[in-house]
Amino acid sequence: MKYRANQYKANKKLKVVCLLSTDHCNEVVPSSKTDRDGNPVLKPTCVLDYNRCMGGVDLMDQQLQSLLVIRKAYKWYKKVFFRLLMQCLLSSHKMYKPRGGRNDFLKFLHDIVTQLLALAPRLAPTRTPLDSIARLTGHFPVKRAYEGQGSRRASKKKICRVCYACGLRTEKGGPIETTWVCDTCP
Repeated sequence: MKYRANQYKANKKLKVVCLLSTDHCNEVVPSSKTDRDGNPVLKPTCVLDYNRCMGGVDLMDQQLQSLLVIRKAYKWYKKVFFRLLMQCLLSSHKMYKPRGGRNDFLKFLHDIVTQLLALAPRLAPTRTPLDSIARLTGHFPVKRAYEGQGSRRASKKKICRVCYACGLRTEKGGPIETTWVCDTCP
């Protein structure tokens, strides 16, 4: 069955929804919603049945879709790990809210990451303090702004302090440059 649903809000076109069901027949019935003119909105019975019986998995997918945690370049097992981690964090946020939690999910996630970074041990005790994970608490990277005016602007890149202190170099032997700097201590 093909069903033309309500209009997209961005480009004012009808969206086409393709449905496949072995349980429902090809019927369209009025739903509980009305359009601008007060006429009832007609929907297929399988859409109304799906919306009535939709479970928590679909709602969790909707809530996690807005956060871009899983990147395209990750291997499949990393995607599975981050997906399970985000589902656990969302479930813990759902348990946190009834117990007096006032933060939304993004703030809750930020607080958890900050606490984990603050409690993390150093990566290697023999290296410089620049290589510690604890150096990231309170410091967040931003893009470095251009210096200068007109067509003769200064270079946007800068030598990375952490890579320079660890002795890391590019393939040609030059220093590693970056366009990211700390907002509080550039």
